[in-house]
Amino acid sequence: MTDLYLSISEQPEAVLDAIAASMDDRARDPAMQEICASYMGQLPRPGAQVLEIGCGNGASTEALLRATSPAHFTGVDPSDGLLARARARFHGRDGLRFAVGNAVSTGQSDAAFDVVVAHTVYSHLPDPAAALAEAFRVLRPGGTLAVFDGDYATNTVALFDGDPLQAAMTATQRNLIHDCYIMRRLPALMKDAGFDPPRCTAHGFVQTQQADYLQSLMSRGVTAAAKAAEIGEALSEAFQAEAARRVTNGTFFGAILFISAIATKPA
Repeated sequence: MTDLYLSISEQPEAVLDAIAASMDDRARDPAMQEICASYMGQLPRPGAQVLEIGCGNGASTEALLRATSPAHFTGVDPSDGLLARARARFHGRDGLRFAVGNAVSTGQSDAAFDVVVAHTVYSHLPDPAAALAEAFRVLRPGGTLAVFDGDYATNTVALFDGDPLQAAMTATQRNLIHDCYIMRRLPALMKDAGFDPPRCTAHGFVQTQQADYLQSLMSRGVTAAAKAAEIGEALSEAFQAEAARRVTNGTFFGAILFISAIATKPA
């Protein structure tokens, strides 16, 4: 799978703008806000040292700060452009730091954090085992790792068997998601990495009349498919127009099952 997030540090500003807008659309959705409050509310608070891996433009950071009230927060991301947006978002806020880093090389010290969070990151990783080893390294004994991501194999926009719009979501998965099944394998991978068995929770996410996030996700996906010459520009535009038509007439339906997996590093 191509997954443009694997080359996020090389993406031009126009692509970063689209990614940041999609992150904001998802973070603003009331259902996603409830989901974040639910799983982030299980994390240690307040006064913890918190690391967010793949913080992007800071859209998910807002929810994490509300839920945990950390003594100090560090966000790392491989994209300088997204980090610049995060720094601008939180300009003037004390106790927050943003730095270049990724899931397998955070650039942080051993045993420096009480909490590590990866919000919609692991589905983009070619080596999740290495990322878990890095999270284990930077966590203090007794520290908590929270991984939240989509079980993207469940992602659907189909209204009937053979709905052609589902092909747009399939193209999106192929171009924007590296591993649609990672959350199904993650509990075993966490245990192999040395964590205690994780608490896993399913979070259903549905959008109908207000479908900003799923529309933007599909738009970026079919645009990437056209750029990769998988489909033509006309078909890419037609997919986007059909999604918009369904939203306008109230027939759009899109759903993803998200999973949170929260594990502890043995004390």
